[in-house]
Amino acid sequence: MNLSLAMIVKDEAHDLAGCLDSVKGLVDEMVVVDTGSTDGTVGIAEGYGAKVPRHAWTGDFAQARNVSLSHCTGDWILVLDADEMLDPREHRAIRQAIQAQDAFGYRLSIRNYLNSGSLFGPGGSAKPNDGDFQPAELCSHYIAQSGLRLFRNQNAPMYVGCIHESVEQWFEQHGQTAPELNVTIHHFGKLDSKRDMAKQPMYLALAKKEALARPDDPIAHGNVLQEALMLEDWPTVLDAARAYVKLKGAAPPLVHLGAAKAYLATGRPEEALKELAPIDVGAKPDPAVLDLKAQCLQALGKVNDAVDTCLQAIEAAPGYTAPFIRLSKMLDANGDLENARSVLEAGLDQNTRDARLWEALVGLSSKHRDARVAQDAWHAIHAVPNGGTGIWHLIVAHVLRDQGDTEDAANVLDMGLKAFPGNAEMLELKGRLAG
Repeated sequence: MNLSLAMIVKDEAHDLAGCLDSVKGLVDEMVVVDTGSTDGTVGIAEGYGAKVPRHAWTGDFAQARNVSLSHCTGDWILVLDADEMLDPREHRAIRQAIQAQDAFGYRLSIRNYLNSGSLFGPGGSAKPNDGDFQPAELCSHYIAQSGLRLFRNQNAPMYVGCIHESVEQWFEQHGQTAPELNVTIHHFGKLDSKRDMAKQPMYLALAKKEALARPDDPIAHGNVLQEALMLEDWPTVLDAARAYVKLKGAAPPLVHLGAAKAYLATGRPEEALKELAPIDVGAKPDPAVLDLKAQCLQALGKVNDAVDTCLQAIEAAPGYTAPFIRLSKMLDANGDLENARSVLEAGLDQNTRDARLWEALVGLSSKHRDARVAQDAWHAIHAVPNGGTGIWHLIVAHVLRDQGDTEDAANVLDMGLKAFPGNAEMLELKGRLAG
């Protein structure tokens, strides 16, 4: 059985080689549809021997995906994005799976890697990165999903949805099933938060357009909620949540969490608590639910209950780090600096590479002009080399300079400039040290 790789790309020169390297020796054909790149994307793809058809972007991801399928000649198709990779150790499992005569398609696990465990998404709360995939070794957490990404070539359009496009509907319409295959897609796109957020306005516009065209489809409204949540467009989040519940009745946790965040952000904590009620159940509720519940209780002036709820969230899932940050802020607001610090240190004991926990600890020390700030920043640099946006390096360099150790201060700045090339503040300080 021959296997084709199907991709759509635009300005993916930074990531594409890593993706294509990860499938060398597995796929028999690479199809990389370019939708208007202006960087080196096309040359990179051609360097790997890929077919690179051009397709003008029309604002429809499903259409672009179907163009990629139309150029595939393999018996099976594997769909990846440029910011995704496979582990070569799992190639054999894929090759064996597509030999099964009665198989039609497979769902693959997806690990959406993060620099912090304080986030949640459609796949639930972030989990500590416990894997051994070397390119992800510096990522502290991930959110798990699965996707139907490996299927027989039908020589026909299969994707639907101008955003969050999928072949699920095609499989349902044709009575086909797709079992889970024990293979993971490693997704790194969420690590570059600035780039990710820059895409969100377009994604939200596409989701709104689709919801207008398909007003009776709860999935379309769920897509609107997901994109609006990223942009903190609270009125749109609430409208989408109401539309989803009206059409579907029962809603997934993300719909309730999104609506609750919107109510809380717009000054309605009691309504937020009501929104959480359907999912704030069970012996071990999701820590993201408990964290949001703690925020609501704090907003209502029930600080002791909020503290208890944070502790409950931490006990339930110490790998989800938002409650550590929340509890530390509450303790700090109450004038209890040492316990505020201890909470963050406890979180870091269990989540040593969590960027937001380090940001919170260094921020706490800096706020109180704590003598431990340089030590905290130095430890943060070693734990998360690309974290802190240069602030951690500057803190350490300033302290070393004030101590008369200009050589070590310059070395720290060199480390920082390697992680953050062109950082103006670091360049300016380095110039002063040299002068």
